[in-house]
Parts: sequence; C-alpha cells; structure tokens
Amino acid sequence: MKKYCTYVFILCWLLPVKSFAQQEDITGMWYGEITIIDTQTVKLPYEIAVSEEKGKLFGYSRIVFHANGKDEAGVQNISIRRKGYNIVMEDEGFITHNFSINPSRHVKKTLIVVLTTTATEMILEGSWSTNSTRYNRAYKGIVLLKRKIDFKKLELFTSLDTLNLVSRLSFINRPETVAVVAVAAPLEKKPEPLPVVPVPDPPLIINSIEKAAPGLMVVTKKTQPSTGKILPLSLTKQKKLQMDALAKSNMQPIVKPESVAPKPGPVVVIAAVPKPEKKTAPPLPPKPEPEKKPIVVAVQPQPKPEKKTPPPPLPKPEPEKKPVVVAVQPQPKPTPPPVKIVAPSIVHGAAEIEKRVTKSDQSFYFESDSLLLTLYDNGEVDGDTVTVLMNGNVIFSKVGLTTIANSKTIYITPNMDSVKLVMYAENLGSIPSNTGLLIVNDGEKRYEVRFTADLETNAAIVLRRKKNE
Repeated sequence: MKKYCTYVFILCWLLPVKSFAQQEDITGMWYGEITIIDTQTVKLPYEIAVSEEKGKLFGYSRIVFHANGKDEAGVQNISIRRKGYNIVMEDEGFITHNFSINPSRHVKKTLIVVLTTTATEMILEGSWSTNSTRYNRAYKGIVLLKRKIDFKKLELFTSLDTLNLVSRLSFINRPETVAVVAVAAPLEKKPEPLPVVPVPDPPLIINSIEKAAPGLMVVTKKTQPSTGKILPLSLTKQKKLQMDALAKSNMQPIVKPESVAPKPGPVVVIAAVPKPEKKTAPPLPPKPEPEKKPIVVAVQPQPKPEKKTPPPPLPKPEPEKKPVVVAVQPQPKPTPPPVKIVAPSIVHGAAEIEKRVTKSDQSFYFESDSLLLTLYDNGEVDGDTVTVLMNGNVIFSKVGLTTIANSKTIYITPNMDSVKLVMYAENLGSIPSNTGLLIVNDGEKRYEVRFTADLETNAAIVLRRKKNE
C-alpha cells in the first residue's frame, strides 16, 4: 500500500510538468483586426509581436484609427500571461503615436484570447474590453489574429525597426518559409495470379477411311478448335498414367503385325479443267409505247356570286379616361430655430475678448446640420468659469465647469462651411490655469477637446463641413 501511494504522488507531481510542456509556442508576429461592438460596428487593423525573455512573455501592439481623413497609428507595450487555456494581453502605454488627440493614460485595453492550431495556420481568437473612467465609458468587442510567417512585411516590424526594438524579439532569426513535407506515394500492389483451372485434353478423333476414287486414299483428322490456353505439364503426365492403367486392365496380349513394305500406289494426275463460260441472255425487244389518248376536261359552270350584305356598324369605343394629374406641393422642411445672436459684454461674458490672443490648435470635420456641445471640468473642480462663443456670438455665458454636464445644441445653416468655437476664461479658479473638456457629438461621431485658457489667451477649435466626394 505504501508503494502504491508513492507511485500516485510521483504521477501527480509530474502531471503539471507534462501539461506545461505541451503548451504551444506563440512567439511571433500576428496580424488581424479588432471589432468594436457599439451603436455601429467598426473594424480596426491590429498587429502584435509576442516575444519571450527568461521564460516570460512580453510584446508590442500597433492599432490604426481613421480620423480627420487620414490613418492615425500608435505602437505600445503589452504584457502577456497565460491563464489556463486563455492568453491575457494588457496595454502598458504608448511608445509612439501620431494621434491628433493625446490618448488618456488611464484607459487600458485587455484582450483574452484562445489559441487554435490547424494544419496550415495558427489563430488567436477571443474578446477585448476597456475600463471605464470618469470621462470615458467602457468599450468592448471581439478580436481575430493569425500568425504571419513572412513577418518582416508587417507595419509593426517596420515601426519596431525604426525604434531599435527589433533586437528584443526572440524570433528574429526564425525562417520565414513553411517547410513542405513530402508525402510518400503508396506502393502499388501487384495483382495476384488467377487460379489455374484444369482443362481436360481434347479427345483425338480419327475418322474411318471411306471409299474414294481409285488410287486415292483420303485420311481426315478432326481436331478440336484451339482454346488459347496452355495446359500444365502435370495434367499431361496424369492423363498418360491413366491410359497406362487402362491398358493393363484389359489383360490381352497385344500381337504386333509384321511390318510390310508399302506398295507403291498409282500416280494420280490432276488435270486442270477449264471453267465453263457464262452464257449471256439475248436482249429483250423494246416495249411498245402506249397510244396517247386525248384528255377530256369537264368544265363546271361557276355559280353567280351572291350579294353580300354589309355587316352592322360597330359601336364607337368610348374615349379613354385620362388620369387626372394632381400637383402636390412639397412640404417645406422644418427650419431650425434661429440662433440668438448675443454680443460679448460684461453681462454675457467675454468682455475683453479682443484684448486677448486666440490660439486655434485643433480642427475637425462635421457632417450633420446640428451639433451637441457638452462642457465639463477637465481636472479637479476648482471654480473655473468660461464663456463659449460661436463665430463671435455667445452661446455659453459664464458657465461654471463641474462634473455635471452643461449641454447645448447648435444648428448650422447650409451656407456655413465652418464654425469657430472660442473658449474665454472668465477666471482662473483656485488652481490656474482654466482647463475644461468640450465634447462635440456629430451624429454617431464623438470628439473630445481638452482646452486651456487664461487671462491673456483664448482656446479655439475650428469645425469644417465635410464635403461629399
């Protein structure tokens, strides 16, 4: 019993080692896409590089967004760990990017994928999600990646080469071709020989000598038609033995006749008989032609044509009723309410806007005829107060920035190609300078603008109408 318990203990100790050894190598470059599942489905190109150092996995990722009419990409570090059958990857911060808006350092993306291996490719498939913050809500979706054999063609490899990070990749010396395994053709089986069916010897038939013409002896031997088969030698010997046994059973002495010299027979001369000529029959006399008799044609008198009565007049068809075309005047489109034009003043705010310098660092494209603007405090709530102007008119008058949203919808007429929004600081709060967050909702699109203003400068953003190509 003690020996049995020892075997069980050794087996349980070796099981984790065996299961760890069976984990497949996932190092390499992977490419695919991340799908955002929200009000509308958006697919973004996504690439990762998985490397290993001292038994631990780490890597890099590259994601591409399409904003402001161009592609904006970023490369960041990712941490990688195994959790059972799952592989967990988490963002660790951007190394480089060309985004028009700086990404938040508090938002991280986590991927949970499972490895699937087929005869021709390796696939990482699963889900991803982001954490929610004070100003950002959580997003989620699915991810699908495939390992790339010729990985040096990927954009992520080019970016890592520019950043001098290629030397950290443990798979850099891996061959970029797939080994082709030759499959041996199966050996052809030789057909087995067909079994030989014994066929009895054909009987030998000797016809009796019939009476023939004087001096001519005719001997005919009737032979069996050939079957095309070669009989084995053993069957011939067996037949010979049977004939010998039959001869011995007769028990009669065989008297051999004395040999008599053959007498010379008469010589038969065959004379050539000429063939009889064919007699041709005399030609027949021509048949007399029959006499031509005159043809008598009987002409019948034609009947007089009857007077046809005209048919009754057909009723006149009624004129077709043409459809009456009713002109329906199109209903006028509802006009948006006019924007109240409020000039800057001490009462409405932005009284000294002309004395300050306005900096316009950001611009976006919009498509809708109405935009929803929302104001928040970008940092700690310290009593910041701002006034927002649209094309020189006050739309937010001395609004205090807090965590509570201050929203307003602005309507843009078709003749307006651009809108300029200016953030004017009424005070600096307890912590200078005046900082805020402006969120612009253009239909299903959302833009976040973080601005900073003081008593000498104003922050501005330009919104341009996107023209249909």
